[in-house]
Amino acid sequence: MPAEFPTARHAARLLAALACAGLVTAPLSGALAQNGSGAPADGAPAENPSQEIADALDEFPVYVDPVYANAIPEAEQERIAGLIAESDLDLYVIAVPLVEADPWNGDVETLVSVVHDRRGAPAGSYLAVDDDVFGTDFGGGTTAHYSALTASYATDFDGTALAQLDVAVETALSGDAEGAYDRAVAGYEERSGTDRGSGPAFSGGGGSSGSAGGWLVAGTLLLGGVLVAVIAYPLYRRTSQGLGRRRSRAIAQHAAFANAERAQLEALVEQGGQDLIEVGERLSRLESGSAPGERAQQHLRAALDARSAAATVHDRMSDGNAALPDAVGVLVLLDMAEDAIDNAARGSRASAVRRRHCYANPLHGTVTKVTAWREFGGTRTIRVPLCEECAKAVRGRVRPVVLPAEHEGRTVPYYEVPASDSVWAATGYGTLTDDLVERIQRGDHTRNVRSR
Repeated sequence: MPAEFPTARHAARLLAALACAGLVTAPLSGALAQNGSGAPADGAPAENPSQEIADALDEFPVYVDPVYANAIPEAEQERIAGLIAESDLDLYVIAVPLVEADPWNGDVETLVSVVHDRRGAPAGSYLAVDDDVFGTDFGGGTTAHYSALTASYATDFDGTALAQLDVAVETALSGDAEGAYDRAVAGYEERSGTDRGSGPAFSGGGGSSGSAGGWLVAGTLLLGGVLVAVIAYPLYRRTSQGLGRRRSRAIAQHAAFANAERAQLEALVEQGGQDLIEVGERLSRLESGSAPGERAQQHLRAALDARSAAATVHDRMSDGNAALPDAVGVLVLLDMAEDAIDNAARGSRASAVRRRHCYANPLHGTVTKVTAWREFGGTRTIRVPLCEECAKAVRGRVRPVVLPAEHEGRTVPYYEVPASDSVWAATGYGTLTDDLVERIQRGDHTRNVRSR
């Protein structure tokens, strides 16, 4: 979305960075007075900022950093909190400036996830204000997600922080966030050919963008931004990209595998190893039983092949080539082996069953439905199995939570890796073709190393 006076926004972020570096003595949270060393005045250790926000939300559902005090005044915070209190929705609002140097690496998704974990609550919907409004839900549902999207479309991607937050909260409390999103998109498309002009920056609504008061605020913010930039320049020089520049957001991950950190990847590899043993034991028991019919033998051979393919990929990862797409591929292949085992155990008269994983992210499971997915910005459409949440996302013309892969130094959706470089992209983890096992057997998976 267009910036709301970029200098003001960058000034806020530089102030936040200075506070994180101990160059500003007053913390952005405003909760504790600190001395020049960055420690609390009473000598107690500084509180974890994520825990501070989590504790504050347990008392009051709206947390606004002082940097956003003018954009979202205290009276507006009280009003929004009152609306939330009158509803049955477990909704929380967080407004915190983000920079690369902060505890969340400048990523709003990380901020919300960590704060939610700190709260220890099983569920909750969050609206986070940064450049725009970001929404995410824990424990099921898409209320905050669609509410944040609605705010962007309803304000023509040019609303103030407060204007967007108002729309997002109102949408969340309406009980039909997805419907509101559909209506907002339709309204935006109707207006898209008109000259909407530019709205006031950080005005909190109302007023002309050309008013004397607006220019006075802009001038004050500009001067403040210049002063902060002068003070912060040495710190800026010590960063690779500059504190005023937003880090590129990584592809959003399923909650259980957020950010795909090394420890989580290792856990997936370990899970694959354990499942290989369990599936192998099931196959041994099945082979040692009574002689099955011809059709059951075919299913048994298919199970053995799928399990062998999974072992091949897993052994290659054990040699230090572990990557998230391969770790997920092992689990998919083992699911295919288990399906074949079940088909063999049911006998020749039973219909063969083959589960299909979510094409967008196989970690979402096999409870899927074939859905038409139209190319963003294009006219091509594919029909692929998607889980319920991903299907809702593509129907709403937003990117679902996809599985990432590394390709030529960039993180991209796994299916955007050229088919010649990834057997997973070429087959959609077996959702596009039925020859995934055969491709692994002939060594197609070894080409993946070129894309890392």
